Amino acid sequence: MSDQERQIQALHGQIEDLKEEIYQMKLDISTLEKEKGKPVLTPSLVGQIGGFVLGGLAIIGIFWM
Repeated sequence: MSDQERQIQALHGQIEDLKEEIYQMKLDISTLEKEKGKPVLTPSLVGQIGGFVLGGLAIIGIFWM
Protein backbone atom coordinates (compact mmCIF):
# COMPACT_ATOMS: atom_id res chain seq x y z
CA MET A 1 0.00 0.00 0.00
CA SER A 2 1.42 3.35 -0.99
CA ASP A 3 1.69 6.41 1.18
CA GLN A 4 -1.09 8.15 -0.75
CA GLU A 5 -3.48 5.24 -0.20
CA ARG A 6 -2.78 5.32 3.53
CA GLN A 7 -3.44 9.05 3.60
CA ILE A 8 -6.69 8.54 1.71
CA GLN A 9 -7.79 5.85 4.18
CA ALA A 10 -6.90 8.14 7.08
CA LEU A 11 -8.97 10.92 5.52
CA HIS A 12 -11.92 8.54 5.07
CA GLY A 13 -11.66 7.65 8.75
CA GLN A 14 -11.63 11.32 9.71
CA ILE A 15 -14.64 11.96 7.49
CA GLU A 16 -16.57 9.18 9.23
CA ASP A 17 -15.63 10.64 12.63
CA LEU A 18 -16.82 14.08 11.52
CA LYS A 19 -20.10 12.62 10.23
CA GLU A 20 -20.72 11.04 13.64
CA GLU A 21 -19.94 14.32 15.42
CA ILE A 22 -22.26 16.26 13.10
CA TYR A 23 -25.04 13.73 13.73
CA GLN A 24 -24.57 14.10 17.50
CA MET A 25 -24.57 17.91 17.21
CA LYS A 26 -27.83 17.82 15.24
CA LEU A 27 -29.39 15.68 17.97
CA ASP A 28 -28.15 18.13 20.62
CA ILE A 29 -29.52 21.10 18.67
CA SER A 30 -32.94 19.48 18.28
CA THR A 31 -33.00 18.72 22.02
CA LEU A 32 -32.12 22.32 22.84
CA GLU A 33 -34.78 23.67 20.48
CA LYS A 34 -37.42 21.50 22.15
CA GLU A 35 -36.37 22.76 25.59
CA LYS A 36 -36.38 26.36 24.37
CA GLY A 37 -40.16 26.30 24.00
CA LYS A 38 -40.76 25.62 27.68
CA PRO A 39 -42.10 28.63 29.60
CA VAL A 40 -39.73 30.30 32.02
CA LEU A 41 -40.69 32.50 34.95
CA THR A 42 -39.62 35.96 33.91
CA PRO A 43 -39.92 38.98 36.19
CA SER A 44 -42.84 40.32 34.17
CA LEU A 45 -44.67 37.00 34.39
CA VAL A 46 -44.10 36.84 38.16
CA GLY A 47 -45.45 40.41 38.42
CA GLN A 48 -48.57 39.50 36.47
CA ILE A 49 -49.21 36.45 38.64
CA GLY A 50 -48.75 38.58 41.76
CA GLY A 51 -51.18 41.15 40.37
CA PHE A 52 -53.82 38.49 39.76
CA VAL A 53 -53.40 37.15 43.29
CA LEU A 54 -53.65 40.61 44.86
CA GLY A 55 -56.63 41.48 42.67
CA GLY A 56 -58.37 38.27 43.68
CA LEU A 57 -57.73 38.99 47.35
CA ALA A 58 -59.11 42.52 46.93
CA ILE A 59 -62.29 41.21 45.30
CA ILE A 60 -62.72 38.63 48.07
CA GLY A 61 -62.16 41.36 50.66
CA ILE A 62 -64.81 43.60 49.10
CA PHE A 63 -67.50 40.92 49.20
CA TRP A 64 -66.44 39.48 52.57
CA MET A 65 -68.14 42.21 54.55
